[in-house]
Amino acid sequence: MSDMENVLNGKKIAILVANGFEESHMTGLHKNLVATGAEVKIVSPEKGVVNSWHGNGWGHFFPANAHLSTSMSHHYDAVVIPGGSRHVARLIANPQTARFMRGFMEDNKPVALLDDAPKILADAELLEDRSVIVIEDAQEAVTESGATVVEATLHVDDMLVSAKEVIEPMIEKFADCIVKYEPEAWEAA
Repeated sequence: MSDMENVLNGKKIAILVANGFEESHMTGLHKNLVATGAEVKIVSPEKGVVNSWHGNGWGHFFPANAHLSTSMSHHYDAVVIPGGSRHVARLIANPQTARFMRGFMEDNKPVALLDDAPKILADAELLEDRSVIVIEDAQEAVTESGATVVEATLHVDDMLVSAKEVIEPMIEKFADCIVKYEPEAWEAA
């Protein structure tokens, strides 16, 4: 990722997680995003710290930089959501998640989703006519929302990047979307 160094200087990226997120996803995403020069914030419905899932049990605690209920999409240039069935279920159950994500999707801001995270947008009715990669356990919910499931490890649909277990290549595509994003074009439309 050396060619990605400082490509996102000055950009604010949210990593949206709830208790039970896949620890390896979040740590890989965080490390790679920081390497791009982005300011990375962990946004969570949990207050103070958020607990990961690692292997077959609970993992480490991570500090949450921002509370979901007071976070707005306009505070960030992009958002990334790691996988993990426990945290996906918790985020779906929280109505603030749909509000937060609707802002990104309506403004066509860059969004990156890993493994089963597309299920969050499907539940919020934000995936209609979109195409994403999603793990098998979440495919039914995604197709029922009007989205197309793509069989690949990495896929880009406009500003929506989805992947299965490929963090570095996903961050490269995600960074490309962030660099290409032009908010003025959407505000004028």
